[in-house]
Amino acid sequence: MSLLSRFSQAMELLPSATTRLVIAYSGGLDSRVLLQLSKEYVVKHPRFTLQAIHVHHGLQESADAWLEHCQQQAELLAIPFVAEKLEIALKSRQSLEAVAREQRYAALAKYIGAGSCLLTGHHADDQFETFMLALKRGSGLQGLAAMPQSRVFSQGILLRPLLQSTRAELEAFAKQVKLSWIDDPSNLSLDFDRNFLRHQILPELTQRWPQWLTTSQRSVQLLQEAVSLHDELAELDYRQVARQQGLSLRELQGLSLVRQKNLIRYWFAQQAWAYPSHAQLQQILQQSQAKSDAKVAMAFPEGELRRYKEVLYLVDRRALQCSCQEVVWLWQTQNCLHLANGSRLSWQKGGNLLPPSPTQQVRVKFRDQLEQKDFAAFGRLGRRSIKKLLQESELEPWHRARIPFVFYDDTLVAIGDYYVQREFHCAEQQGLSLVWSPIG
Repeated sequence: MSLLSRFSQAMELLPSATTRLVIAYSGGLDSRVLLQLSKEYVVKHPRFTLQAIHVHHGLQESADAWLEHCQQQAELLAIPFVAEKLEIALKSRQSLEAVAREQRYAALAKYIGAGSCLLTGHHADDQFETFMLALKRGSGLQGLAAMPQSRVFSQGILLRPLLQSTRAELEAFAKQVKLSWIDDPSNLSLDFDRNFLRHQILPELTQRWPQWLTTSQRSVQLLQEAVSLHDELAELDYRQVARQQGLSLRELQGLSLVRQKNLIRYWFAQQAWAYPSHAQLQQILQQSQAKSDAKVAMAFPEGELRRYKEVLYLVDRRALQCSCQEVVWLWQTQNCLHLANGSRLSWQKGGNLLPPSPTQQVRVKFRDQLEQKDFAAFGRLGRRSIKKLLQESELEPWHRARIPFVFYDDTLVAIGDYYVQREFHCAEQQGLSLVWSPIG
């Protein structure tokens, strides 16, 4: 099968609603072949539009020249071209390769809306390298399954139409049609694990077993099918165990240990968190067995794992930001107030909170800024302590320091959208309704 035929076959995986193709164009061999094949494909399938995006990392002295080269090649094919320039700043213990990859995909994601597809030039050699690196790290099934041919990306989809083709096949095609591409000198450095596999390991394996890449691709496909089965089982378990975006400990512990692990990995992925490591997974299971009054908190890059009322939660780091400075709310011109702790407070007509008078100033404070300790809440007898009211609201503990307290001048009139001060309560639909979103 020709390279173009294999490419066309992969393109059949696209949803019928896809009309826009965005090429991740670095200028190297694989992305140059991708650019050429995409152009030939679109000529035969005019329902698609085409655009090339070049991400300029600035990590090489020749980066500006590469950008110019990419723009010229795109213009030769009459493909609209855009360059995204990045400024990469590393923190301690961060991998340059990993950070550059993360920022590259973030830059590309801006161009992938509904009906769009990002095309990347990953090929069979890349798949082998990804598999071997996952094996070296001791990764589980998801890691060993390497790169899927397609997946959801941003608001559209990502497709790797060259994944069934080897680098040698791409190079033979490029030479045959006399394409011009960039050779990145960093690809020769054996300091990088991928390059070591590419230049030292894969040639030896191919010399010994010429069909190595083909057969290893088959194994990866079987692993990906196994991942799909695991996900289907996890989805069924999640429907049973899920409680308000969290996991019921009682239901979770009713599953076998293997299914508990599978479900937790799935849960992390559903929340767009990286899979927990083997050690972290063991710790999660251990923490889930702790006494009901024990404090459970595990830190992850995305936030923390917490437990409340026998439910495990993944708490986004934004929801862990506590109070912020007092804010004056110009409510007549600001329907929605975005607070510095990442939450959002808005109002709408039709509630039971009396509106402020034209002369009253509306202010928003937070718990650690309060002087009063109790509150006369509508629907409660007498005055109750604010601490007790927050407990009765069943608001998760990590949100209690973040909930906004609304004042008219110096009078506390509402606690988020949970309680209204008795004297400022009016008939339903006659006043204002406050809406507080913990994550804005």
